[in-house]
Amino acid sequence: MVGSPIRRDPDKPEAGLRGGRGWMPGFSAVLLSVALSALLTAVLVISGVDWAYFVWVQNLRLFGPLMAADMIGYVFPVLVPVALLLAASRVPGRGYGLAGVGALVAAASGLAVSMSLKAVAGRVSPPHHDFGASLAGMADTSAAFNFGFMNTSILGGWPSSHATVAFAVVVAVIMALPTARALHMAGLVIAGFIGLGVSFGFHWVSEFLSGAMIGSAVGYWIGGIAAARGKMPLPPRSD
Repeated sequence: MVGSPIRRDPDKPEAGLRGGRGWMPGFSAVLLSVALSALLTAVLVISGVDWAYFVWVQNLRLFGPLMAADMIGYVFPVLVPVALLLAASRVPGRGYGLAGVGALVAAASGLAVSMSLKAVAGRVSPPHHDFGASLAGMADTSAAFNFGFMNTSILGGWPSSHATVAFAVVVAVIMALPTARALHMAGLVIAGFIGLGVSFGFHWVSEFLSGAMIGSAVGYWIGGIAAARGKMPLPPRSD
């Protein structure tokens, strides 16, 4: 006998990210974000804003926030999926499980996208060990790109992986849990601090802004799939 469709429990393992809405719109958003980020970076470099911002923040010597943002950026993309999956085990049926899986996939995807772009762009990191007079007499290096493949270390570079991954995670959660407004705000504040904080020395400000844009697009892509997957009914069950 063929039964009626069964409502999918969004916290069960079978409610993964395969299927759901088509992947093409989200992937197109990622490609568009890369193009717009490249354009924004060109504007900030040519206008001198990238270098001027770097000199300004270096002379403020925001070493504490810089290191805090750097460390939080490594922990945040791990803690969010873990916390959501734990919440799903305690409060099933709220979508936390699928949101946790979405956040994890978004983090991995954001890292893969940012590292791939870094490997190709080969942008030279800002000279964050220089301050004051030594920095004042230094030439603007914000336009230093070594295009190719792995011509420069990908520990730094364009875009910021910290910003890309943080925003990918947060936007994926926003898409998967659209009514959790307090969680949205907290996540955006933390992601903003991570991205802005690493621009206090380790990254150019254009790398932070590009990472935020690209990461948001990745989160929109993965989170949209997760949200659609959670709403899909299971196929009819035959007995």
